Amino acid sequence: MMTLRTYILLILLIPYVVACSTTPGDAAYRGGHPEQAANLYMKGAELGDSTAADKLGLMISQGEVSVEKYGNALKWFVRACELGSNAGCHNSGHAYEYGQAGAHKDYNKARDYYLIAADKGFMQSQYNLGSLYSNQYFHNDVEGFKWMLLAERAANACAKVPLCKWVMEDPPGHRTKLKNRMTKNQIAEAEQLANQWKPNK
Repeated sequence: MMTLRTYILLILLIPYVVACSTTPGDAAYRGGHPEQAANLYMKGAELGDSTAADKLGLMISQGEVSVEKYGNALKWFVRACELGSNAGCHNSGHAYEYGQAGAHKDYNKARDYYLIAADKGFMQSQYNLGSLYSNQYFHNDVEGFKWMLLAERAANACAKVPLCKWVMEDPPGHRTKLKNRMTKNQIAEAEQLANQWKPNK
């Protein structure tokens, strides 16, 4: 069964694969030639194309091409992150949070990767980062609520997009969970931190 978090991941990445773009491999993918597409994406990733690395990671994670031939998806998500892709950092964090795509479960690494993208204003990572605090994998409700507020504000700017609407509605209730544990002073502190926050370009 697809989890809501997986749904977020897929919403994030599927457009990279199916949309018309200049990444070598896209035409082969759309034409139903996954091996050819994967080879081209791998070549692009090795030459420094972060989008190609993202796409290859997705293909591997969805079982469209073999781990034996191309390595695990995490390898390519991390490569994409190293090349500056927010999506790559987010997907690396997701892999470590859930122990998927070739990663072992490691909440510290999940937080580190989410933070790279969240610091640059990437809404999905801001939300997932906040959820780590909501679920008490880390104990800093002020920090967690700050990231939830930032994710909500980012989602407000694209409210008609399904993913943004989902973040605004927050079906798992992470914002409420955090807020209910906090004092008024803690809430005010988180709001102040969110107001002072600037993306790290």
